Amino acid sequence: MCRLRTLTAVFFLSLTTLLGCVDKPMEHRVRANALLRAGEADKALVECKAGLNARPKDVPLLILQGKALFELDRTKEAQASYEEALKAGATLAPAKLNEAHLGLAVIAARGKDWKVARTHFATLVETDKSNPDARINLARACLQLKDMKCAVREAEAAGHLRGDSENVLFTLGRIYLTAKQPDNAEGTFKHICEAVPNAASCPYGLALVALQRGDKALALTKLQEAIKRRLPNPNKLADDPLLAPLRGDAAFQKLVTAAAQGN
Repeated sequence: MCRLRTLTAVFFLSLTTLLGCVDKPMEHRVRANALLRAGEADKALVECKAGLNARPKDVPLLILQGKALFELDRTKEAQASYEEALKAGATLAPAKLNEAHLGLAVIAARGKDWKVARTHFATLVETDKSNPDARINLARACLQLKDMKCAVREAEAAGHLRGDSENVLFTLGRIYLTAKQPDNAEGTFKHICEAVPNAASCPYGLALVALQRGDKALALTKLQEAIKRRLPNPNKLADDPLLAPLRGDAAFQKLVTAAAQGN
């Protein structure tokens, strides 16, 4: 009986010692991450702040805080938190800072600061050259900056990495059109039909190709087909800059109205 009591005492002493060694900031990180995944950004932010009170330069907590603030539409504070994470993690492996760079890139893109967005997306590509998301986002930033060499290169790289993605293929096709490469664009849009049957982006892209080649009749036919396939954001049809040559066309206006009405 005495031996049993001694073992029990040792067990509780060991348990107490272990609990005393728990990394409190890590506990807050775990809880904050779970809360963010559950869509409770406000509660996640409370956990982040509690952890940062104990360890102000904790990089994962600073990144999580940035995410929570961004979800709460506190963009400037989110940006500051991500930037602080980069400073605090200056000696860490680059991959450990990827989420901070992504957060800053998204904030910059939302604010149409494409130079800053390009810098952070480029950093993500340097860290992982096989990341198709970073590649296609870098391509979009380069497109906005009218650096067509960069846009084509990065979009093609994304296409090689994720060649059956409708999103990647459609972006690549639009970039080819902007670069005045209609043949490459046509092949890319046709591949969407093979990879994603019945996708509206295939006839829509082919309409853009036809229009660049001066064939308005074919362009209108393909647009009508795209609308029948439930074109995403149909109310934005008239805003597409690549459709600008059609804006004064009565048949196009009818299509715009039909698209907006879901017909």
